[in-house]
Amino acid sequence: MILFEFAKRAYQAAVSPPTPAKRDDAIRFGLLGASTIAPIALITPAKSHPEVIVAAVAARDRERACQYAKKYNIPIVHDTYQDILNDPSIDVIYIALPNSLHYEWALRSIRAGKHVLLEKPSCSNAEEALKLFKHPLVTSPNAPVLLEAFHYQFHPAWQTFLSLVHKDPWQAPVEHVYSQQHLPKGYLSRDDIRFQYALSGGCLMDLATYPLSCVRQVLGRGEHLRPVDVRHRPWPPAPDGSTVEPQIDVGISATYVTDSGKSAQIEGDLVYAGEWSFLPASWFKALPKFKWPRTEATLAEVLVEEEADGSQHCLQRKVTLWNHLIPTIYHRVDICDKYIIRRGGEIVRTFENTTYVKAYNWPKGDERSNTYQEWWTTWRCQLEEFVNRIKGRAGSGVWIDGDESIAQMEAIDETYDQAGLMPRPTSAYQV
Repeated sequence: MILFEFAKRAYQAAVSPPTPAKRDDAIRFGLLGASTIAPIALITPAKSHPEVIVAAVAARDRERACQYAKKYNIPIVHDTYQDILNDPSIDVIYIALPNSLHYEWALRSIRAGKHVLLEKPSCSNAEEALKLFKHPLVTSPNAPVLLEAFHYQFHPAWQTFLSLVHKDPWQAPVEHVYSQQHLPKGYLSRDDIRFQYALSGGCLMDLATYPLSCVRQVLGRGEHLRPVDVRHRPWPPAPDGSTVEPQIDVGISATYVTDSGKSAQIEGDLVYAGEWSFLPASWFKALPKFKWPRTEATLAEVLVEEEADGSQHCLQRKVTLWNHLIPTIYHRVDICDKYIIRRGGEIVRTFENTTYVKAYNWPKGDERSNTYQEWWTTWRCQLEEFVNRIKGRAGSGVWIDGDESIAQMEAIDETYDQAGLMPRPTSAYQV
C-alpha cells in the first residue's frame, strides 16, 4: 500500500498531473531563460492549475528558446527578455536567470507592470535586495506581486514541522537548529554557473541557501543570526597550480548564535563525496554520495513534574524533518522526546520515545485540505499561493514577504564575510 501511494504521488506530480481546462481569466506566464529548473518549478505545476498558462519564453539564443518551447509546448518565443516584458498578453514574469541578473530583470519586470516569481536567491547581495524590495514600485498600493521562490515553505509538511516545533505541549523554546542539503559529486559540471563568482555563484547562494532559510524559519524573524564559525571548501587548484574562482565556495558549513542565546548550524555541498569508506581515499574522493535533506530543531529541557521526594521529571524534545525539499515523494517528521529523571541533582534514569508524522496535505477538517492534493509538489503549493495573492484570495496564509527576502540576503552576506569571502558583486543596472 505504501509503495502504491508513493508511485501514485510520483506519477501525478512529475509524469502526468491532472490537466483541467484553463479558465478564461488564467494568468499568463513568460519565462526569462530556457532554464533547467522551470520544468519542475513552473511548467509541470502549471499543467494542473486551471488559472495558469505558460505562454512565452525567451533566451539569449533564440534557437535554444525555440527548441525549449517545442519540447514544453510553449506557444510564443520572443527574441529578447525585453520583448516578453513588452508583451501585453503576459501577466507574470518567471525569472530563473543566473543570480547576477535577478535584480535587474526583477526590477525591469516590475517597472513593466508585471508580477514576478523570482528564483532564489532574490539578488546578488543585501544591497540589491534592499533596493528591490523597498522600491516604491514594489511597496506602493496595488503594486505587482513579487515573490522569492522558497518553495519548500509552502508545503504542508514544512508547516506541520514548524507547528510541532513551536506548539509543543510544554511550550519549550528552541535551543538549537541544524539543517543540511547536499548534491552528489558529478551532478553539476565544473563549468556550471553556480561556480562562477561574476554570475553570483557559490554554494551558499544556491543549495546552502535552503538550510540557511530553514534555520531562520525555525528560529523566527526576531532572531538575528550572527555567524561565529564559517568554513568553506574552495575549488582545488588547477593542474598548473593556479587558483580557480578563489571567491567560490563549493561546500560550506556555518555555525551561528543569536542575541537570545540560541544557536544554529548549516551544511551545504554542491559536490558531496562523503566522509568515510573502506576504499582507498584516492578512490573514494571521486565517488558521489547521497544525504537526505534534513532540518532538526532541539528544544530546551523543561521540568514536567516534581515529586514529593524531590525527584524531577524533565523532558527535552527534538523534532526532525527529513526531505523538506521534495516531501511529495517521501518525507517524515520524527518527534523524539527524551525523558530525564533526576534525584539530588544527579541523573538516575533516561529513556526516549519517538513518534512519526507525515503531512502530504493539511490536516483533515482544515479547509485547506479541500483544495490541496497529496501529490502536489512544493512548487505546486507555491504556485497555488502565488496565484491566490495575485487574485486577492486568502489562500493558506503562507507567504514570503520582502522583509524576509532582505533578511535572508543579509544573512548570506554576513556569512560570506565571516568566511573571508566577498559578497557577490552588485549589478551595474541603474534604477
